[in-house]
Amino acid sequence: MFEYKKAVERFLCIFFPSRCVFCTKVQPPLRLECSDCKIKVKTIEEPICTYCGCEKEDCCCKKSRKFYNGIVSPYYYEDKVRHAMSDFKFGENTVAARLLGEKMADKAKEIYSKIDFDIITFVPMTDKKQRKRGYNQSELLAKEISEHLNIAVENNVLIKIYENDLQHGLNAYLRSGNIIGVYDVTDRDLVKDKTILLCDDIKTTGETLNECAKMLIINGAAQVWCLVGALTGKRKKQTSPKEG
Repeated sequence: MFEYKKAVERFLCIFFPSRCVFCTKVQPPLRLECSDCKIKVKTIEEPICTYCGCEKEDCCCKKSRKFYNGIVSPYYYEDKVRHAMSDFKFGENTVAARLLGEKMADKAKEIYSKIDFDIITFVPMTDKKQRKRGYNQSELLAKEISEHLNIAVENNVLIKIYENDLQHGLNAYLRSGNIIGVYDVTDRDLVKDKTILLCDDIKTTGETLNECAKMLIINGAAQVWCLVGALTGKRKKQTSPKEG
């Protein structure tokens, strides 16, 4: 199936050239990251605080506990990554899921190597919003990650019951209350005693992921670990030692 997808994508490149996800420069067929961006777009490197996903030198979360067991991401939500995620989420650049999903899977292999996941699932959208956008970006990422990790995706584990106010327009205090009761588990048997990898595109305060993890745990999940395409966090500037 994976090789078939590549063949189809290679054919489509005849009509729609591959472009770098981060800077949009035209690339050879199937390549979605240019050589410059591969060097300049920095990934989050160990040691990592799995409470918030940031590099430990950037962490300021004070190990604040959530319902999920941990969270990791390949990127901070900044600069070219911010552009790439926006284009993927709102600009219908769904092919970006292939590169982003691969990078997320690599990070999972690196940090979650000792965890045996039973299933992968993702943060859902309401049916109305998904019809309007045409896709759920978190679902696309989960499917790509599934192919790299060889773990099944369960599409109908979580459901979003109704549309809430946009999280990014609220302060941290209001974000938590804004999503209470928004998500639910469709079938308890799908999650009971399972170790779950929960995927999303972007993590800001983590309240959406926390609410989804809460519902999974309430319905019997053993553990919930999160994996996101990018997360907010301020990378500390590296200062060069003074010459002298």
